[in-house]
Amino acid sequence: MNGKPSQGEAGTAERIHALRLKSGRTEQELANELGLTIHSYGDLEQHDEELESAVSIAQALKLANLLHTDLLSLLGETEIPVKLPIARVRSALNAQLGKSAEAKELMEDTLNWDLGPFLEGSEGWTTVYTLEFLRQLAAAIEVDWQVLLAGIAAAEVRKA
Repeated sequence: MNGKPSQGEAGTAERIHALRLKSGRTEQELANELGLTIHSYGDLEQHDEELESAVSIAQALKLANLLHTDLLSLLGETEIPVKLPIARVRSALNAQLGKSAEAKELMEDTLNWDLGPFLEGSEGWTTVYTLEFLRQLAAAIEVDWQVLLAGIAAAEVRKA
């Protein structure tokens, strides 16, 4: 990802910018709502990869909500994937790793993330991880990452 969409295709940053303008909100308003600095928010409108790598899943979901869209659309995903409940993914991963600290450590090394909050299902786990984590987790468990994202988004909507 070089931050530039192919010709004729809007990138994530461009979509965020356009939706913000359409919403009538300022960069500062959205930065405040998301708990970001104005500079960090500005990066979301300048670099396509920022939404996936620089903010938490919870912040990305909140941004989509503030911009009156869903996260998959904000990311430019046009097909609606099957929703895989994230609780099912967590249960399967816990079962796969079992009580083996070695297996968990190997998975964490593969992902380059601490799996503790995710595996424990702590209430605020989406504030700990980024969308990039979801991509890496999906690749490791051989599931389409959009299926995971759809499952998380559906769960968040139910909570609200």
